[in-house]
Amino acid sequence: MKRSFVALTIFFSVLAAALGDLKPSDSSAPTLQYFAAVQIAPRPGHEDAPNLTFNQRKPLLTITSVRQLIASRDGRGVTIVLNQKDRQRYAELTRQFTGRMLICVAASDVISVGVVTSPTENGMIEFSDARDTGHIAKYLRRRFGM
Repeated sequence: MKRSFVALTIFFSVLAAALGDLKPSDSSAPTLQYFAAVQIAPRPGHEDAPNLTFNQRKPLLTITSVRQLIASRDGRGVTIVLNQKDRQRYAELTRQFTGRMLICVAASDVISVGVVTSPTENGMIEFSDARDTGHIAKYLRRRFGM
């Protein structure tokens, strides 16, 4: 009897966690992917521009669902709350890449490059004009119907 109760509790906890995540309804494409930035040689005429690329086949983190999406007061920014698995992986990633660049890809034409200033342990990622990621916030609002 006790084993059955424990098994049912675990089953319903897993079910609640799985059903609790939000997924975009428009496709099964990843919500966001993070990649290591790779410095490349400057192109002629673009010596002053950042010359970066990334290996599309080696994402460091692929986010397919989020626990919660929170719109900012102005309605333009978005904060995502990661599920437990992605929260742990994002924390590891930000610890590993502190002081280095990560590339965030939302879609082939919605990309952001940023320097990780400190580890993010709380599982919350903010996208806004103030962080030069307003284009990603707009993309997320569209994908999640906000």
